[in-house]
Amino acid sequence: MARPPDHPTVHVGKIWRLILADLGLSRLAVLRRAGLPGGLLDGDGARISLDDFYALWVSFEIEAQSPTLPLRLGQVEASEYFDPAFFAAICAPDMTVAGQRLGEFKRLVGAFSLDVDVQPDATRFTYRCKYRPDLPVVIAATELVFLVNLARRATRHRVVPRAVCLPGPVQDKPAFEDWFGCPVDEGESAFFTLDPMEAQRPFLTQDNRMWQSFEPGLRRRMEEARDALSTRARIENALLELLPSGRAQIDDVARELAVSRRSLQRRLSEEGT
Repeated sequence: MARPPDHPTVHVGKIWRLILADLGLSRLAVLRRAGLPGGLLDGDGARISLDDFYALWVSFEIEAQSPTLPLRLGQVEASEYFDPAFFAAICAPDMTVAGQRLGEFKRLVGAFSLDVDVQPDATRFTYRCKYRPDLPVVIAATELVFLVNLARRATRHRVVPRAVCLPGPVQDKPAFEDWFGCPVDEGESAFFTLDPMEAQRPFLTQDNRMWQSFEPGLRRRMEEARDALSTRARIENALLELLPSGRAQIDDVARELAVSRRSLQRRLSEEGT
């Protein structure tokens, strides 16, 4: 039976095959430990539930037996995987725009989100799961390392965050603090902050022509993801964006989704919500 579209799923496939091969790990051993089919990553891969995705990461971490696994994963050469979202970010003018492009893509396509909060004294990049309050440290740390590494590669400058926070302890904290160049704190969320100068430091990899070539494909994938979501899921995603500004009335949501209030109510009723 098909999984209802408002039940979050995550696609796993080629990237996982490459990463496991690069780290010298047995694909079958990782999948079996997670209780997943041995052929899951074959071909184009498959979509799995968020629970299974979390189990896959736990298995991956155990099999790797490396306290600095996120440092290794976050610095993997992403261009080898030909990820359009990565190229959209790397050809941005600076880290703020790169984060916003990645955030827009993540909000519609996956179960995770990247929020970029620009303030006069600092820019904060927050990574979270949209459907669960818990976020495994290995996932959070890998993503933050990836983002900071992206800023460093694109600027050819050792960008140092002002602060880094993870939703739990890492095994080799000194190694992470040495890599980030600042203390790594433990809190309720996963984020790092950059000074305005670092957040706006020009990317030497900026390429408007490349962005124009990748943007249509990204937009198409985001629209396909949007169409696959139920009205309830679309409302939940819209509320995540609207609540920080205090706008959470039905008219606000209807405007955000470009539908009338009556249509929104009708669609919810049709879904039994």
